Amino acid sequence: MTNARWYIAALLLTLTLPGANVALAQVGVKAEDLIGTWELVSAKDLKTGADVPGLDGVSTGMLQWLQFTRSHYMLIAMDRGRSVMSSADFAKLSPEEKVKTNYARVWNEKNEQLFGANGGTYSVEGDTIHEKPMMALYTGFIGTDRILKITRLDTSTMVAQLAWPPVNPTTTRELTYRRIE
Repeated sequence: MTNARWYIAALLLTLTLPGANVALAQVGVKAEDLIGTWELVSAKDLKTGADVPGLDGVSTGMLQWLQFTRSHYMLIAMDRGRSVMSSADFAKLSPEEKVKTNYARVWNEKNEQLFGANGGTYSVEGDTIHEKPMMALYTGFIGTDRILKITRLDTSTMVAQLAWPPVNPTTTRELTYRRIE
């Protein structure tokens, strides 16, 4: 190959490869692709590589489902080890014990959340989902913009990045979901 041909080949590669990398890095998300129920299967802190604790903590025994319709979402999470009390036993408790028992269904003795739920509307912009909670067990989420940047989406798997904590984020979590419906 002559020098001119090498130069042209190198120039074409230089011009097309960066564009290819950008195209591969972007994920085109449509609401139709999200509709259904997704179960969180892993969550890690991208800064430390560690598994995430709390309601996103799959490795710590949490179960989390994220459900999308065409315009709304709902997230519900629960510690699998949460204690269960029968309705008959609960009915026997004093009013004060009922309050303590109800509190213990959501929070443990370390004030860590054992159950969480929020829901609202969402919108999609390119590779980003903007969730706008309208109701939440933890009321601090209401009115915020929970932003999920989708890095992978196919018929069975969704991988998203989430800045954490929601206010003044210091790290990014990578959340991997599998479609269950």
